[in-house]
Amino acid sequence: MKLKYYISIIMLSAAFSLPAASVHTAGGTVSFADSVPMAGKIEITFAPCMANELFTFSEVKLNGTVVNRTVSDNIGPFGLTGGGWSGGNHLNSNMRSARTENVRVFADGRQLDIDAETMASCDSMVVEVTNTLLMPADTAIFATEHIRYTVCGNSIEVNARHTFHNAVTVTVDRYYGMQSMFIDETEMLTPGGAYGRWTPIAEVNRFTKASAPHFTTFVEHSPAGYQAAWLNPATGIGDRHLVEAGDLVFIGNSWTKSYHKTIGGKPLKAGDTTHWHGVYSWFETPFADNCRREPGTFAYIGRLGSRPALFTVNPDGTTIITLIP
Repeated sequence: MKLKYYISIIMLSAAFSLPAASVHTAGGTVSFADSVPMAGKIEITFAPCMANELFTFSEVKLNGTVVNRTVSDNIGPFGLTGGGWSGGNHLNSNMRSARTENVRVFADGRQLDIDAETMASCDSMVVEVTNTLLMPADTAIFATEHIRYTVCGNSIEVNARHTFHNAVTVTVDRYYGMQSMFIDETEMLTPGGAYGRWTPIAEVNRFTKASAPHFTTFVEHSPAGYQAAWLNPATGIGDRHLVEAGDLVFIGNSWTKSYHKTIGGKPLKAGDTTHWHGVYSWFETPFADNCRREPGTFAYIGRLGSRPALFTVNPDGTTIITLIP
């Protein structure tokens, strides 16, 4: 079995010697396209979207079918106890709760002008976005949000940092961080959590940190393919130290979305900072799926640090990442 596994890794290494991806900028938007073994044709568009018109990935296509559309949050927001929401798709009393201040886009390190008509080839694209998050129904600044998206192959790697400026300490009732706007999912997999084997989406609900201490990844399946959302437990709030044992770490099938939860009922004051890191991946075929009848390993190809990588999610929820040479 191990020999077969390593032979497969060697074959994958050869398969990833492919032509570069393409990037297209025009009118303040940027699109990325690539074809990836076992994943298919990936098309990702970044543009201002949601109620706050924040610059983020607005649409993802897999083999020509839209599988993720940011009509609500993929990233964020913060829910404040007794005070509404800040960031993402949320308005308060019809007032925006965030705005994008700055966007920079790089193709293999070369900065692009997203307002100009440009075509470029690259192995990876980096999108750096700075947002200002506001106190709900106010113009006072709550936080500065820095998000770095590394787009490569079939994945978007996210590094999100927040610096808080609120003059008075507030309690964050919930911060999700890494969410999913995957479209038309029929079933869900949460290794290490309540849904360790494939479960019809109508039966998916939520589970606590205590019940799933090693949970890192949820996977959604639709007729068009798969989306996996891996949250790095070794970086910042990804270890969920700001979530109590009895609090939720996963919410599924809620308002058409699924959520990692990374803050629950914690005070934040001016000068505090948070950081999380995760990878979204889309693919037409898993590398391995042993989760049909009972909890088992699930593996898929994604990207980490612009390198092809095999993500192997164990039944306990831990994830082993093997970089492909």
